[in-house]
Amino acid sequence: MKKLLVLTLASAIGIGLLAGCGGQPAAENTGSGAPSGEATELTLWLPIYQFGDGISDADFWNEKLDAFEAEHNCTVNLEILSWSDYATVIYTGMLSGAGEGPDVVYVTETYDLIDAGLIAPLDEYITDEDREKYVFLDQGAYNSDGQLCTWPMMAGNPCVIFYNMDMLEAAGITELPTTWDEFYDVCVALKEANPDVWPFIQSWGATNGVSAMLASFWPFFFQAGGEVLDAEGNLNLDSEATLEVLSFINKMKESGIFDDSIVTMDDPNGKFVNGEAAIIINGTGNAATYTEQGINWQCSLGLEGSAGLATNFSVDSLAVASYCENKPLAAELIKYITSAKCMDDYHEQIYGMPSLTTDATYTEPEPFQSMYTNDADKMHVVPSFEGSASFMDQFQQNVQGMLMGQLTPAQVIEQTMAYYNEQIVS
Repeated sequence: MKKLLVLTLASAIGIGLLAGCGGQPAAENTGSGAPSGEATELTLWLPIYQFGDGISDADFWNEKLDAFEAEHNCTVNLEILSWSDYATVIYTGMLSGAGEGPDVVYVTETYDLIDAGLIAPLDEYITDEDREKYVFLDQGAYNSDGQLCTWPMMAGNPCVIFYNMDMLEAAGITELPTTWDEFYDVCVALKEANPDVWPFIQSWGATNGVSAMLASFWPFFFQAGGEVLDAEGNLNLDSEATLEVLSFINKMKESGIFDDSIVTMDDPNGKFVNGEAAIIINGTGNAATYTEQGINWQCSLGLEGSAGLATNFSVDSLAVASYCENKPLAAELIKYITSAKCMDDYHEQIYGMPSLTTDATYTEPEPFQSMYTNDADKMHVVPSFEGSASFMDQFQQNVQGMLMGQLTPAQVIEQTMAYYNEQIVS
């Protein structure tokens, strides 16, 4: 009998009703259930994704898990969590260990979990067939030894460039730019044609650095060949790629593409929707809103920088707890959850996202489906790293200083890295 709990932070910490991995020792279990005939138990934590009137997350997964339980002679105790303080709930629960924390868990922020040794490497459970079939497998999170620790479950919504084609055509622009130089020239032409409209807009006044950098920095960083972490897993933002991006952003301000209000801009999407901006970089999930608002839009995956075409996208994943007593079975559960037999129905009934496997049914509208099928290797995840939120807040503040003429691009890097090294990792 599966258990279902809808958790909040208080219930996760205070009530302590969470069931852990079953009592069968890993040495006695091959991953196909309990050899003694007694059912092995696994606890699975997933967040809520059904925000409509359809089948609930719990009912959907309980039905799907019946087949897995029967095949593997096991019981999966499913717990659906709210999004309130989700990362804290996960971390707290996993610190509690076996008997209270999950065996398989949906993770969004991974640095602290990996650094604390709370999730297990998955490499030994990955087959050659898996690597061929799972489109985004390499975009999971890795430990300092280069071992894959998370298995992508929700991958998508890359930051793409949306263009208001009516505005471009009014400025005599008939083809979308493909390079940074072409993009800049398009912005200049748009500014000359309509000085009252933002040619291109970014969100350097967002409420936090994570949001500010999401669409304003990371797409360009990957196009410039940037690597967020070096081979040892250390932050690698003191780089030529960072300088290249900051110089390009600063050029936008110096040439009047951005005005002074760019440092307080916190709603670029609203400007694009209202016809006050011609170009925006945003997640693909915003396309439906643009269509509903009657915008004649086109988009491209990104621009070609010095390292080629690239952009960033988001990946949330599944992980196996390091204390789980039956890791092979837990890995099999992850593969089952992310298989086409589950995900096809999940994307239709619960939450639409790009397909994870080559045998899945593709349902994304064009032009996005072609991006996922043809350009998955050009979409990059920003990995979790120590103090990432604090670093990005400081980076945003220093970029604002640059856009106000107080710092050079090189000084932005120097001062942000000094803060990071002295205040976060020292």
